[in-house]
Amino acid sequence: MADRSKAEVVLRLFGVNLEEQGRGFYVALEMLAIARGVYLANNDDPDQFSGLLDDTTATVTYSRTSHDLARRIATGTSIVEGVEELGKAVELEDSETVETLRALFSSLLVQVPGRRTQPSWFGAHIYPFVGELIHYDAADRRIKKSDKSSTSSKKRAQAELVPADVNAPNIERYRFRGGGAWAYEVLRRDEDITRKAAARRGLTDLVGDSGTPLGNLARALSAHDFDYDESPYVDDGPKDLVLHEDLSPWPGLLREGVHNIVSRVNVPRAKRTESLMHWVPFCLARHQLHLARLKVTGAGRESLLLDFGSEATPLRRRSQKDLFDFRNDIVNAINAQAKEMIAEAGGDEQKVQRYEKFTRENGTAVTSPRGFFTETMAAIGALNAPVGRRHFTMKPPMLEALVSATIPQDAEMEFGRFCAVLYEKYRIVVEDKVAIRDPLAYDVDPSFLNRNGEAFKDRLTAIGLLTQYSDATSMVRGEPR
Repeated sequence: MADRSKAEVVLRLFGVNLEEQGRGFYVALEMLAIARGVYLANNDDPDQFSGLLDDTTATVTYSRTSHDLARRIATGTSIVEGVEELGKAVELEDSETVETLRALFSSLLVQVPGRRTQPSWFGAHIYPFVGELIHYDAADRRIKKSDKSSTSSKKRAQAELVPADVNAPNIERYRFRGGGAWAYEVLRRDEDITRKAAARRGLTDLVGDSGTPLGNLARALSAHDFDYDESPYVDDGPKDLVLHEDLSPWPGLLREGVHNIVSRVNVPRAKRTESLMHWVPFCLARHQLHLARLKVTGAGRESLLLDFGSEATPLRRRSQKDLFDFRNDIVNAINAQAKEMIAEAGGDEQKVQRYEKFTRENGTAVTSPRGFFTETMAAIGALNAPVGRRHFTMKPPMLEALVSATIPQDAEMEFGRFCAVLYEKYRIVVEDKVAIRDPLAYDVDPSFLNRNGEAFKDRLTAIGLLTQYSDATSMVRGEPR
């Protein structure tokens, strides 16, 4: 009941159930898994991307791949806990082969900042460098005798190898908590037909079969997964999602950025995928913050002061303070939403008791949604660190994603104009000329903002996205020359 009441409050406020467990890269992983699943479900169609981003139905139908075998190999986990016979069934008796596969797939696991211990296999996800590596979520589930009545002869044969009451892989949501489903829904509800068609083509290139040796190996291993979809899965979750496009600019900014990223056909597939992995969760975290501040203050267009300096300054202290205030805004918005829902309950004591815990400023009931914002921003490199004294910044992969999402393919933009666009679109402040249009100008000395702008320019130059033609002319491009 507690989990359900939390979901009700958070879903009502943000339109999607945002939980700490589904933070950071899991948002993009889930979105790509759905897109890959739609591709697989339409694999017999000559026009294989005909179903991708289709918005003619209330549900989304896709095939889910667990890659439980590859993930168990990568983490050194037995194929099925306590059941070595299954390992023999998939012909992995050669220890040298297993060690080679382990070295390969362990290097392909998504790195989660702040993680101190090796996760269980179902907590380890493979970076989607090629379409065949993309997979859905899964977890260990205890197998009972009653579970062995599958209609599939292959599944019955597998189940016979598993004694009753042991853990075995099962496709289900573990880290995927709906953020990626929200992002996919945003893309498929795009009313700009031209942009949507281009995004469909670009996504198909990323999630479709690559035909590469790595892709062929991944496909071969997935054929031996313990759990898999015998027929496409029909997901009716989209009916519960609310985009709040009338309240937030971020659904539109997500679409525009994804279009610019996936349309870069001259950029390697892995680089386009990496940009998506950062851009999609960034947009959802900003969407969450926007809606929270709108609920609390009535004004959602918050400014992010990015610090690119190497030492503590008043600018950094202001950025730290903003982060602290934004975290409080999310908590206060949840408190306010719960109070509204209590008022709507009309004296229903059961509902009052369910929502009352969310009216308090502190407590475990609000820490998970708040943690989604902070840990998502830290994971993608929009904060300087996952713990400790934190401020807003952008590490190279996140900065590359920002530039790729902002500047169209084969275009370039003068540095000063680029900084202005960052403010106009995303309310990102990096230098003094932009800051004079924002209340930040009254709190941070222009000299610090000027030096920060120079440090930002140096950061862009270091990653190959800025070319300085003269002292007065510097151009920013969406991809390195």
